[in-house]
Amino acid sequence: MKNIILFLSFIIYASIIFFISNSLLLWIILVINILAMLIFKVKIKGALQNLLKIIPFILFTVVVNCILDSYEYAFFIGIKLLFVCNITYIYSKTTTVRGIAHTVKTLCKPLKIIKVNPEEIELMVCISLSMLPILKEQCIALKDACLAKGIEFNTKNMKIILSKLMVSIMKRVNDIEEAIIEKGYGEI
Repeated sequence: MKNIILFLSFIIYASIIFFISNSLLLWIILVINILAMLIFKVKIKGALQNLLKIIPFILFTVVVNCILDSYEYAFFIGIKLLFVCNITYIYSKTTTVRGIAHTVKTLCKPLKIIKVNPEEIELMVCISLSMLPILKEQCIALKDACLAKGIEFNTKNMKIILSKLMVSIMKRVNDIEEAIIEKGYGEI
């Protein structure tokens, strides 16, 4: 029950941030984020490093909003994205992949009425979230391999790069499928 409350609180909190239009409320959100890091014992250094990684995305979003709307609106969007990314980082550090998948399964139990199997949803969420770090590792390895072979990692060579990445991903998916079948889950 604790995981469900935490998950729903995270979803609602992250959604509400985007509806805030008052700068005073954004300061309150900042205080709440800092308190959440202290309560859940999340390292501030790790949170700042995570935010530094996503700054290019946020800056791109701010620039696009500056072009399409006002500077003030773009600034607010950038701040909101920072806060949402921070609370997402906090949630990811306090919950395991298995915990998230089990929470989603629990929330999907009412779908049994329309013949949807929550265990399959749990498995799909678990596999999906577990594949993200694998995809990141594969991209880094592929980039390093391209650089070692003298192939530039750019859009011009994207056909070669993506084909190698897709082959690698399909091998991983096949390995996961075989493992699931061997553990007795059944045919997928």
